[in-house]
Amino acid sequence: MLDPDGDKESLAASVALDNVDSLVRATLARQGFARRENLLSKSRFSADEISEALINLEENGEIIVCQHIAADCEFWRKLRAQAIGLIDAAHKESPERAGIDLGELRSALRIQEPEVLESLVADLCEGDFVRKGSVIARTSHRPTLPVHVQPVEKRIREALTGQPFDPPSRKAIESDPQARQVVRFLIENGDVTELALDVLLLRESFERMKSQVAEFISKNGPATVSQLRQALGSSRRVMVPLLERLDRDGVTRRAGDKRMLCRIRNP
Repeated sequence: MLDPDGDKESLAASVALDNVDSLVRATLARQGFARRENLLSKSRFSADEISEALINLEENGEIIVCQHIAADCEFWRKLRAQAIGLIDAAHKESPERAGIDLGELRSALRIQEPEVLESLVADLCEGDFVRKGSVIARTSHRPTLPVHVQPVEKRIREALTGQPFDPPSRKAIESDPQARQVVRFLIENGDVTELALDVLLLRESFERMKSQVAEFISKNGPATVSQLRQALGSSRRVMVPLLERLDRDGVTRRAGDKRMLCRIRNP
């Protein structure tokens, strides 16, 4: 036989669940979204009841739950569509960039809460988008320079190749907005190493200089900036920030006015 008291308890639980479901839907429809831990926190419903309601509503496709955010479906759909539109526009307007900066995206969407942006990015990255540090882009996006500035890229590469260990200053290379656009592209894509605000090296030149510094010190012992500058045919303008970079990278270590290797290198 069925327990009448048990039936009453089941019915009461069902009614309570229906009520909390309705309240969750109404709250999200009104607010657009809420942090999961704050949702209905001042209501008479327990945390377990609210959590179960979120699970049921999400499974039924009535709300969106992503990381720490619960959101109204229509609100989230519009926010997602706006974000995708901004990302695609960034790819079209600046194809040389890796994507759109998350800070720029947050500002354009007028998102105040960091959790909303993080949840939105996580949602997008479950599909056709990828996060690269502080940038988000379509997975299919490959940064490319516009055709009209490719001659500028060629000129800049030639300038950096002419005297690879003592190239012209950045100020001399960035003679116009197009040149600045190209330099930013080359740095972001790892083709150019920015040693200092005014010192740029091709990646290949940087690697060769690093190798030759290590080789010179390995053969001759700790060396001064002047000794290394003369050995590589460079200048103090380039050599000082180069050695500071090698210090940070753990290749060299400064001892007085000399540099020594941080670790034993195989000959």
